[in-house]
Amino acid sequence: MRTLFGLLFALGPAFTAGASSPPPGTASDMAQRPPQLSVEFGGSWARVQHPTAYMLDWRDRTSTLGARASAMRLAGGLHFNMVRSSDRSDWWWTNGVEWYLTGGDLQVLSVRPGFEKRFALTGKLLLGLSLFGAASEVSLASGRMFATEPDGTAAPEPDSGAFQRRVRKWTFGGGGSAALQYQLNRWVHTRVNVGYTQYVKQARNFGMVADSEPDTFSVSLSGPWAAAYVGVSL
Repeated sequence: MRTLFGLLFALGPAFTAGASSPPPGTASDMAQRPPQLSVEFGGSWARVQHPTAYMLDWRDRTSTLGARASAMRLAGGLHFNMVRSSDRSDWWWTNGVEWYLTGGDLQVLSVRPGFEKRFALTGKLLLGLSLFGAASEVSLASGRMFATEPDGTAAPEPDSGAFQRRVRKWTFGGGGSAALQYQLNRWVHTRVNVGYTQYVKQARNFGMVADSEPDTFSVSLSGPWAAAYVGVSL
């Protein structure tokens, strides 16, 4: 009997400890593990430079595309933790997308894949340094109409099932950026970015500008930019 009581007394703390520890995979474990994926949405400012251009619309009337030095952008990102198997979150594969708010005649869409190293400044504040590549599609309204179902109409109306062709040019480059990210809680963060993008060449040779030298029109996207985001970490 004395031996039985001794055995129960020895096993009691072990059973208590096993009951108090949460099983693996609970919500507590999920909250403590490093983030694996991050989704961000926001806005940014960037350099977009081009001269004034006089263009022909689909009615053969001249319209003016005003000169521009910068533009606002709608921005988003999808980022992946590259070292998630080691319970770390300091190396990230980043993917940014920006849509330039330049109006209807000129449209610009950019993608920005890269790599980012993050440093913990405080418990909730991170510094991120990144290098990235950049690819941008610049499209310009051509003034030429294309009908989905040609009916022989010489000058189709905008609601007649016809749309305007666009001339598209791609340009490529790269750059670097620095970011400050503040973690509001385990799931939500805010982020501010500043960076510089250098493209190999300007977008040019659209061939649709009503000018004596149409190839002189070009769009330059190289220059600094700044952005602000709200993100969710999963």
